[in-house]
Amino acid sequence: MMQADGSVHVLEGLYTGEEPNILEGDFEIEPDVVRNKFKRFVKEFAYSTAGAGTTHIGTLKYRDQFQQNCDQGFFKLEININDLDAHEDGEVLSHCLKHRPTKFVPACETALQELWYELVQKDEGDAARRAKAPAIQLLFKCDVDLEGTFGTVKPMMIRELTSVQVERLVVIQGIITQTRRAKHKARKVVLKCSNCENVKEIHIAPGFCAAHIPQSCDGNALAGHMERCPPNPFVIQQDLCDYVDEQILKIQELPEHVPIGEMPRSVDFCVNQYLADECSPGTRLSAIGIFVATESAAGQNVSTNRQKGTNTVKYSYVNALGLQISQGKEGMRHSQEDEERFEQYARDPEIREKIYKSIAPSIKASSKDVIDDVKKALACLLFGGSRKQLPDGTRLRGDINVLLLGDPGTAKSQFLKFAEKAAPVCVYTSGKGSSAAGLTAAIVRDSSGFCLEGGAMVLADGGVVCIDEFDKMNVNDRVAIHEAMEQQTISIAKAGITTVLNTRCSVLAAANPRFGTYDDLVNTADQMDFETTILSRFDMMFLVKDVRDADRDFNIAKHVIDLHASAGSAQAEEAAEVPLPVGELRKYLSYCRSRCFPRLSADACEVLKNHYIAIRASMKKEKQSGRDSGIPITVRQLEAITRISESLAKMELRDEADISHVEEALRLFTVSTLDSANKDRGVGIDVLTEEEKNELHNSEEQVRRRVQRGGRINKFALESWLVQHGGVDERMARRAIHLMTMRGEFQERANSTLQRVG
Repeated sequence: MMQADGSVHVLEGLYTGEEPNILEGDFEIEPDVVRNKFKRFVKEFAYSTAGAGTTHIGTLKYRDQFQQNCDQGFFKLEININDLDAHEDGEVLSHCLKHRPTKFVPACETALQELWYELVQKDEGDAARRAKAPAIQLLFKCDVDLEGTFGTVKPMMIRELTSVQVERLVVIQGIITQTRRAKHKARKVVLKCSNCENVKEIHIAPGFCAAHIPQSCDGNALAGHMERCPPNPFVIQQDLCDYVDEQILKIQELPEHVPIGEMPRSVDFCVNQYLADECSPGTRLSAIGIFVATESAAGQNVSTNRQKGTNTVKYSYVNALGLQISQGKEGMRHSQEDEERFEQYARDPEIREKIYKSIAPSIKASSKDVIDDVKKALACLLFGGSRKQLPDGTRLRGDINVLLLGDPGTAKSQFLKFAEKAAPVCVYTSGKGSSAAGLTAAIVRDSSGFCLEGGAMVLADGGVVCIDEFDKMNVNDRVAIHEAMEQQTISIAKAGITTVLNTRCSVLAAANPRFGTYDDLVNTADQMDFETTILSRFDMMFLVKDVRDADRDFNIAKHVIDLHASAGSAQAEEAAEVPLPVGELRKYLSYCRSRCFPRLSADACEVLKNHYIAIRASMKKEKQSGRDSGIPITVRQLEAITRISESLAKMELRDEADISHVEEALRLFTVSTLDSANKDRGVGIDVLTEEEKNELHNSEEQVRRRVQRGGRINKFALESWLVQHGGVDERMARRAIHLMTMRGEFQERANSTLQRVG
C-alpha cells in the first residue's frame, strides 16, 4: 500500500527469502516509486568486498560509471541484476524488473535522464538545465558463477520459452546464426496538422511496435465555431523525429543443448542503440531481454484487419536488454579445487598416456594397425597448438586438422562421435548432406532484404568440425573450405555484402578410398579422390586399413562381443573405467586451452629444421625417380609438426616444447602423412616382423626362379602358383609381386600379364 510520501509499505514478513508477492496479490507498485528507488540505487550502490558483506566507502559503482559514460558521449548504463538484491531497495526493484520489465524499464530510463540533469549538468547553469536530456539506454548483465548459473536469474533454453514467460525478463544462452542489416527506427514521431498546424508527438516503444497516426485532429476543438480539420490531416515532420539503430538477430540453441533427434530451435532478438552491430554469425552469447508476443513479425498494426478480429496467434520474439559474449565451454570457469587437481595431473609423468587411453576407450587397438596413433592424433587435435599473431598482423593457426582415410568398419565415425562429446565446441556434419554454404556461410533473402547466415564452420568457431563421409562431398564444396582450413576466415562478397567471418576451428574428417576399400596393389595417390590443395591442409592423414589377420580378428571379435554381451552391466562399467572420463577430460582440455600457450625451445627448433630438410631431400629423390606420391610436403607440413609438438607440451601444461615433444611429433607425422605419401613404406599400417620379412624374401626368390628374364606370365596365375606350390600366404604373395613390380623387376603388360625385365 502507498504511504503519504509515495513510498511502498512493505508488510512484515513479506520478504522471507522467497519471491515477494508484490504484483500478484498485495498491491501494485507505481512507476514513480520505482523511478525514485532506482535513482537512489544508482547514486548509493557501492562496490562490495567478496564474502565480507561490507562496502568501500566513497567507491560508488554505478554513479561513477554513469558519469564516466556520459562524459565520453556514451549515454548508457549497464546494471548487474545480481547487484539489485544487495541494496536495501533492490528486492523490490529486482522483482519489478523481472516480472514487469515492459512497464518499469522505461521508468528506470526516465530516472537516468533525471540523473543526467543532477550529476552531469549540475554545474552548467540554468540554460544547460533547460537543455533536452539525451535518451539513455539501460542495459543488464548477469555474472556467471562456477556452477554455470546466473546468480538469482536462471538461464533458460530456447525450447523452454512458453507462454508463462511472456512479458518477463529472461536469460537465454545460444549462438547467433543470422544477422540482418541494422536499420533506423523512429523512437519519437512528430506530427503537424496541415490545417491548424497543431503539433502532436507520438512515442514508440522498442521492438516490433508501430506508430498509429490519428485520423482526426483535435487542435481546434476549443476554438469555437472554427472550421474542423479534414480527416487524416497530420504530416510527419522528419527533421523533428528521433531515431535509433535497430537490428534483428536470430539466436539458435547451442549444438550441445539440442536433444538427439530434435531440430535446433531459434528465436529472433531485437537489439537497438548500443547493442546493434555488436555480434556476427557464430558468436556464442548469453542474452538478457523481455520475451514479447506481438501481432506480426513486422510489427504492423492490425487495425487494418479489424473485420476479421484481433489475431490470437502471436509472433514471439525477445526485446534484448543486454548481450554478453562468451567463449563456450572453452571459456568455462574452474574452481580452486579443479585448478589444483589439474595442476596435479600436469605433474604426472604418465599424463599423456592417460589422455591417450581416455580417447575412445571402446575402440580396440592391435599391434598391426594405427588405432593407437589415431588416438594420439585425436588428442593432439583436441588440445591444439598455439595461435600466433605476427607484428605485421598475420595470424598463424594453432588448430590441427586430421584426415582418416580407410576401409569401412574401421571405427572412423566413432572417433568423430567421441570428438563431438569431448571437444569444447563441436559441430558434426556429413559430407553428403553438406553444401558449401552449409559449411561456410550463406546469403539469405527475405522480405526485408539480404542477411548473412553462418554455416557449420562459423558456428564451430573455437572448437572442432567433424565431417563424416568427406569423400562424398562435391568437389566445388570442398574447394569452398580451403580458406577456412588454413587462414581460418571466410570471405563473403555477395549481394552487396562484403565481410569476413572467423572459422578458428579444427577439422576432423573421415573418408573412404576411391573404390570403397584400400587396395595394396594400387598406388595410394590414385586411391585418394582428393586434390593436392585440400590434402596439404591436413596436418596428419592416416590410412586405416582393415588388415586380415587371424590373431587381430580374434581379439577384435572378442572385444566387440564382450561389449554387446555386457552392455549396461556392472562388468561393463568396470571394464569401461578410464583414467579420465569424458566430463573430466573436457574440463582438463578447456583448462589447458585457456591457460597454456607453449612455444618451441631453441634446441627443438634445430632438430625440427634438420628433419624437415631431410624429408624434403627424400621427397625430391622420389620425384626424380618417377615415384611421386601426390601428397606434397611443404612448409605447411613443417608448421604442422610445430603445432603437434605444441599440443603435446600443452597436455603437460608446459610453456616450452622440448626435443622429446618434437621427436614424438615427427614420429606421428611419419606414421601418418609420410607413410600415406610413400607407397613403399608399408602404407603406415602394415609393419612386417622378421619372420614376415624372411617369408617375403623367399616369395620373391621363388618368383625369380619361376619366371625367366624376358618371360611373361599372368599376374593372377603367378599369385595362385605361389599359394598352391610355394606354400606362401595369399597376402604375402600379392605383396611380393607388388613390390617387385614397384622396383621395376616386372613390367605390367596387356591382359593382366607381367613381363620380367631382362
